[in-house]
Amino acid sequence: MAKLKQGSLFDDDEELVSIRAKQRSLEQAHKEVINLPARLALEKKERDSTMPPMAEIRERQQINQFEQSLSRGQIENVLRTQRHSIAMILLLSFATAVMLVWAYRIMMG
Repeated sequence: MAKLKQGSLFDDDEELVSIRAKQRSLEQAHKEVINLPARLALEKKERDSTMPPMAEIRERQQINQFEQSLSRGQIENVLRTQRHSIAMILLLSFATAVMLVWAYRIMMG
């Protein structure tokens, strides 16, 4: 019978060790959760204060080089083409309106 009591004491010790290990892990997780807002704020501050990714820097440089390489004549050509397109849209809209008025007069006529 003495052996049974010793065995049960060892089992209790193992269970106590297991419970304490679980308690330590829970306390650690609790500390991490408590520190989470401060850690997130620090990470955001670091992201805001660091340089943008290299791909973004390269893209900005390419855009700047493209804008620098455009000559004044090329820009004027683009603007002229846009003005012509706007004029054509206005003329088409006016012609459509005239056709609708004409059709309305014929139908009511």
